[in-house]
This record gives sequence, structure tokens and C-alpha cells, in this order.
Amino acid sequence: MITPDPLLSEHAPAIEKALARAAAAISPEDFRGLIGDPGQTTLRMVMESLSADSISVWIADLDEENLIVTHSEPDPAFIGWHQPLSEGLTSLVYASEQPLCENQVYLNAKHSKRVDEAMKQVTAALIATPFYFGGKVQGVISCVQLKPSLDAPDPCGFTARGLNRVRRLSTVLERLVNYRLLTRILNLEI
Repeated sequence: MITPDPLLSEHAPAIEKALARAAAAISPEDFRGLIGDPGQTTLRMVMESLSADSISVWIADLDEENLIVTHSEPDPAFIGWHQPLSEGLTSLVYASEQPLCENQVYLNAKHSKRVDEAMKQVTAALIATPFYFGGKVQGVISCVQLKPSLDAPDPCGFTARGLNRVRRLSTVLERLVNYRLLTRILNLEI
């Protein structure tokens, strides 16, 4: 059984503060390398298991004015897209720290149509969950099902089971990012 090392345990508060500082200093551009191939593979696997058309990781910019897409499967052209934190359901999830699973999203007045207009498609279903690292919410993971137009039939939609998968994904990515930050802070590049 692994037990805490007393010499290291006495430094736990300082390490936690250093982790929080490092996390707060990570820009969306810096974030791209933190999850690496293991994180990207996990994102793809969850997307496929949900029959989603796309999965994205949105990170708040350093001024907390916008959410910026740092990872997007399968469309890397979406990386760098930003949305003001004052609009849309993804921003609502960030601000409230409450996950969301909604079908017929296009009927919700709070849904931002900016992405739909830019991509020339309609978001039919959405799962969005807060994404934490460094001890606080830093962004959102979103999964969507799309349709080509408003009059096209809706896809199968998402369920509470799918929401739970995305929540677990968020926890796995949080642990991966915290691990990567800690190895850098402690100069333990393994």
C-alpha cells in the first residue's frame, strides 16, 4: 500500500498553490500540448461511443472573457474559435459549473447560433460539462450532434448515460492535466 511521504506531505499546501498558479497561467494556446495523444484518443473514443458528430474542449482565456476551442474532433478547423462568456449554453455551463444535456438545442433561446452560422449546420443535441484543473473550473467539454438544416430530421439525441460519460471524461482529463502540470512544477519530467 502506498502511503503519503511525510517529507513531501508537509509541502502539500505549497504544491497546491503552485499548481493553482500554473493552471491560472495556462492560455488556451498553451493548453493544446497538455493532454497529448492519450487525451485526444480518449476524446475520440467518447465521441464515437455517444454517436456524436463533434467533441470540443473549450478553455477560458486568461481574462475570462471568452471560451476558446483548444481541441476539436474530428474538425481541427474549429480550434481557435472563441465565444464570449456572456453568450451561449457552453458559457452558461462554465459560469454555473453545472453540466447540461439537451436535445433540440436549436429551440433554446440561450443557444448561441454563431457557431451554427459559421459552420453552416444546426446543433441538434448538446452535452456540455465543466472542465476543471488546478483546483478550479477552467473550461468546458462539449459534445454535439448536428443536422444540415432546421427542417432536417433530428438525430437520435443524447441521454443521461451520455452525460455521465462526458463527466467521467472531464475527470480523466483533469487528472491528466494536473499530472502534467505537477511534473513540470516539480521538474519531474518522466
